[in-house]
Amino acid sequence: MSARSNIPLEYYLAISRAVAGELDFQNVLNRIAESVQTKLLDYDHLDVAIVLPGDSSMHVAFETGLETHWGKNRDTQPNDLSPIRHVLNGKVPHILTGDAWEDERFHFEGACDAPIYDANLHSRMHVPLYVHGKVLGTLNVSSHRKNAYTEEDLAISQNIADLISPYVYALNMSEQARVSALAEGAARGREQSLRVGALRLTEAMEAERQRLGMELHDQTLAELSAVYHQVTRLSEKPDPDPGELGQISDSIAHCISELRGIIENAKPGVLELFGLSQAIEAQLERATIGIDRVVKTLVTDATGDLLDGGPEPIRTAVFRIVQEAVTNAIKHSRCSWITVTLSCTTEHIRIVVANDGDEPAEGWRRSSGGVDNIRVRAALISSKVEFSRNPSGIGSQTNLTIPLSVLSDGPEDTLDFEEPPVAPRRRSGQLEQHMP
Repeated sequence: MSARSNIPLEYYLAISRAVAGELDFQNVLNRIAESVQTKLLDYDHLDVAIVLPGDSSMHVAFETGLETHWGKNRDTQPNDLSPIRHVLNGKVPHILTGDAWEDERFHFEGACDAPIYDANLHSRMHVPLYVHGKVLGTLNVSSHRKNAYTEEDLAISQNIADLISPYVYALNMSEQARVSALAEGAARGREQSLRVGALRLTEAMEAERQRLGMELHDQTLAELSAVYHQVTRLSEKPDPDPGELGQISDSIAHCISELRGIIENAKPGVLELFGLSQAIEAQLERATIGIDRVVKTLVTDATGDLLDGGPEPIRTAVFRIVQEAVTNAIKHSRCSWITVTLSCTTEHIRIVVANDGDEPAEGWRRSSGGVDNIRVRAALISSKVEFSRNPSGIGSQTNLTIPLSVLSDGPEDTLDFEEPPVAPRRRSGQLEQHMP
């Protein structure tokens, strides 16, 4: 375009009036674009790249008119991969080119330069937005024509950038404050939810301790008292009856078995000695013994025992979550099979406990008790848990997603409390289980 000198001040003030009162940045940019094109500069593409307040190595682009990959979906992009990286990083005061297709400054290994070709952008001007002496972002003006802009056009672009910089800065700070407030509110909500959940979990632990005490008192202690009286009577006889001795032996063996079960549930020895997968298999075996139906089970670990190499509290929490999910399925779903699958990606470990049982009652995802305990345990290890139907539509599943980062860094949110001792229900019989 031909250069225009002696631009009336009124043309620049029109920009200020156009954006007054606007709080949405896209609307601000649209109004700026209208004022610029009618009075100051011709262009085919105009955008503003804003450096992120919390991360000066990244930026986000807002476009008006043509839409390109730069501004699509408001995705954040690294400054170092931008064709105008040196303006964003403050290394050069501006860029003016007659043909961006041929200008080597825009093209380098890894550069996000495809929109230059896709949108047919040849002439380009890039000037910085300065606030407090720092680069806040850039104003970018492009034309389909080659050699469309001059040094005077570049000066006009810088004048526009200087005029709009305070607006951009104010909106940026306002948005940052809004996001911070939302994040703070969400963090407070999570903290409160976590504390309420932890309180419920602690109450459940206390109730379990009381139940455990009653069971030890009413059953195990009663059986040991009976054995004591039998032994006392036999001690008064010169020739003890072998049949009675056998009964005493069976009673002691039964008490030992019950006590071992209580100890194993309180602190699983299999988990300590053989790892998570073996502990889950042992839990499935215990959970399905003595029930009124056949339940087939399968454990698949495709993680290479990754969790066994992580922090012990995380492994224990995962086991307790799986234990709770298995117990819920056995008690409430009337399922005929249960599977536990452990898999991993480059970022997460995923544990899925699935069954083919009845769909839980309405509102079960919002219920307290076991489901709530699972949520709290997942939150304590900075993980996410979801409850859903199986993809086949038959049965349901519990999905636990654990970031790999917690295996090295440990969970972000921890509360100091003991694991609840869980006493086993009395069962009889054995069942050999295999998935079809």
